[in-house]
Amino acid sequence: MLLLQKLARPVLDYALPERCPACGAITADGANFCADCWPQLRFLQPPWCDGCALPFAYEQEAGALCAECLAHRPLHDGIRAVVAYNDMSRQIALRLKYGGRIGLAKLIARQLVRHLPDERCDMVVTPVPLHWTRLWSRSFNQSALIAQELARLGGIQYCPDVLLRIRRTPSLRGLSSKERRKTVAKAFVANPVKTAGLKAARIILVDDVLTTGATSDGCIKALKKAGASWVQLYCWARVVRGDADSGNTAISLDA
Repeated sequence: MLLLQKLARPVLDYALPERCPACGAITADGANFCADCWPQLRFLQPPWCDGCALPFAYEQEAGALCAECLAHRPLHDGIRAVVAYNDMSRQIALRLKYGGRIGLAKLIARQLVRHLPDERCDMVVTPVPLHWTRLWSRSFNQSALIAQELARLGGIQYCPDVLLRIRRTPSLRGLSSKERRKTVAKAFVANPVKTAGLKAARIILVDDVLTTGATSDGCIKALKKAGASWVQLYCWARVVRGDADSGNTAISLDA
């Protein structure tokens, strides 16, 4: 069988070559980006704000907060994103969400796993849910695919139905942050069947993209109301305040 695979591999590589996840150019390994796309992705890492993980331009003391978090402490207990939101990272999210490239969920999870804390035995991974009508029309929840693979790689319990989306909200495209928060208010509730398991739970909430945070805040409110003690948000890309190319394009992806 191994010999057959070795003989067949060159033929398969020619017929179905590995491609860059962003632009589709042929690469040596389809799990990696090509030389042109790689530099266009801004990978996020410390030093960053202890509250929202907004990258700092220089080293800070442990526990340092950005100005926004000092003024308004966020509902969540941290954000972990692979890359900053820009045109390139947006393409990846769109290919997964609307292009049916579900394999990209594994690529994203492999990048997110490096952010998991060492102590994770009591954690639960759950995705931002879709309303059932949207799930039916799309056939999959991209956040759930990422969450499932992240849980598998990290050896963490995966619970896809901790949250329920009880209202189908309209597109948030073009809405201000205040309008978005009003639109998603009370759209999410904790699953009553799972409530008992949420007492003092530590939860990793997974979404594909973080823009204004309206959707994730709605989820976090529901989780903490149900008793969760700690909720951290994991996503592929996040808007970084002040980035020139994160502007209005970021608003079009959040659903």
